[in-house]
Amino acid sequence: MFKEILLPLDFEHEDLYTRVVESALRLCHSQGHIHLLYVNPARVHHAAAPFYSQEQLEAQDQAIRARLEEFMQSHVPAEYRGRLEIRHGVVYDTILARARKLAADLIIMPASRPGAKTYLLGSNSSKVVRHADCAVLVVR
Repeated sequence: MFKEILLPLDFEHEDLYTRVVESALRLCHSQGHIHLLYVNPARVHHAAAPFYSQEQLEAQDQAIRARLEEFMQSHVPAEYRGRLEIRHGVVYDTILARARKLAADLIIMPASRPGAKTYLLGSNSSKVVRHADCAVLVVR
């Protein structure tokens, strides 16, 4: 059983969210916590990033937080609810940093099948698997 489980979620893989949470609940210690993390890479990888105003970024974060809070309320039982965080940065680096900060002993990530665009560079989930200090479960 795992005491601190980190679920990095993105809205690209919402179809896998139920399976991710089911896995977390099966593997969570009775006194454990399930933490949600959304990493927004807009400032890092997006060509239009310099044109985003602070107000636009804050509005985007508020909308994301509302979706994550609703998800936490409807899918994670109160006794398991941990932190809910939105961070900005490189996705895999941020996931690894937050896992260390939370002392996570398991990361459960949704991931789609690799395609041509990830064949040479690798996906965020594969980078997390290779570099995490804890166990990682990738749900497809």
